[in-house]
Amino acid sequence: MRWKVFLSCVTLTLAGCMVGPNYQRPTVAAPPAFRAGEPQPSQASLGDARWFDLFQDDTLRGLIQESLQANYDIKIAAQRVIEAQGQLTVTRSGLFPQLDGQAEAGRNGTKSPIQSWAAGFGSVSWEIDLFGKLRRATEAARADMLSVQENQKAVMQALVADVASAYFALREIDAELEYVRESVKTRQQSVTLVAARMEGGVGNELDLDQAKTLVQSAQAELALLERAQEQTENLINYLLGKQPGAVARGKSLIEQSQPPQVPSGLPSTLLERRPDLREAEQQLIAANARVGVAKAAFYPSINLTAAGGYQSTDLLGIASRTGFAYSMGGVVDLPIFDAGRRSGNYKIAKAQREEILIGYQKAIHGAFRDVSDALAGYQKTREYSSSQKLLAETLRDQSGLATKRYEGGVSSYLEVLDTERQRLTAEQTLAQSQRDVLTSLVQLYKALGGGWQ
Repeated sequence: MRWKVFLSCVTLTLAGCMVGPNYQRPTVAAPPAFRAGEPQPSQASLGDARWFDLFQDDTLRGLIQESLQANYDIKIAAQRVIEAQGQLTVTRSGLFPQLDGQAEAGRNGTKSPIQSWAAGFGSVSWEIDLFGKLRRATEAARADMLSVQENQKAVMQALVADVASAYFALREIDAELEYVRESVKTRQQSVTLVAARMEGGVGNELDLDQAKTLVQSAQAELALLERAQEQTENLINYLLGKQPGAVARGKSLIEQSQPPQVPSGLPSTLLERRPDLREAEQQLIAANARVGVAKAAFYPSINLTAAGGYQSTDLLGIASRTGFAYSMGGVVDLPIFDAGRRSGNYKIAKAQREEILIGYQKAIHGAFRDVSDALAGYQKTREYSSSQKLLAETLRDQSGLATKRYEGGVSSYLEVLDTERQRLTAEQTLAQSQRDVLTSLVQLYKALGGGWQ
């Protein structure tokens, strides 16, 4: 008889309907191609590449690998995944019967002591999920867990981009320091030259003061760059979960490899690749399922209960004086009047779903913009860097020529002063543009959904 009741309940549960809307991905119009992208985009995308393949500097690879193991944000994200998995287990447990075991023993210390004991499975309870309330809640918890897992990937992606960008910034500062230190030496030689000319009656004190000013300005800039260098090293160590200290160097800026082609892929595939968009969609799935949970609250719920066990009044005569007792029952909860509580919860759930839907659509359009901005940034910084390289080479030649003209007495030291300043500025700007090319490549890689693989 008990098995017939149990099987009947299972049949009712399996046949129960699921109230609430089933999730369908919202239709978002995707452009046929990214602006500033390929004229005829292909399925291939830079975002499909692994970060280990994109960055060919072994030192940078080591830093990224270390950060993925020791970074604090990565550790926090991992714990959030475990937390979400536990919450899913808790929510899903409501779909199954709950069984508690109990055991009791007692003694009455009268003239005729009575010893008693009781043991059994205590109580069994099970809510029959006729209208899908528990299944919708489990659906929401599962989507929450997947959302947290996607967030973990997004954290990894951001960390890879941050470490690479900080490393390229450090190598740019190194390049600037090299230019400035070389300039300090050149300017100190100019001071010696001007002083010798003044002793020979050819130069004047103003030229000497101007030459010394050039040295002092370069030394001041050197101090600022050394400060920036140390602070950037501290940033990298922070991303690696380490104490401040020196950072190993690998290839210089000009030695860093870049892919010969940077395919952007189809805009429609961005939704499947970017972890932040997948995270937003899972949040939408969870919100949609919670609408079903709120709607199921309008329908009746059935709870089955049972209890049973063995008991005896004589611990020494258990075999002959025990008996089995049990009870079974059920409770039907019929919503009649709650002063609008269920209606209010349903309205809240629907509004939250619409809010998350709008946020999801906004995130998609923001992703399209990110890629278009990154494509334009990468292309234009490359063009700018090429032009800046030609400018720096021209100014180096001009600076050398101005020095020779001054030594020959053809021009004043003012010409040397002006060309030297322009040369150093152009070389520093060149280093910055070379850094910008690499960081814009990193930003494009991230915008296309790469970096977490």
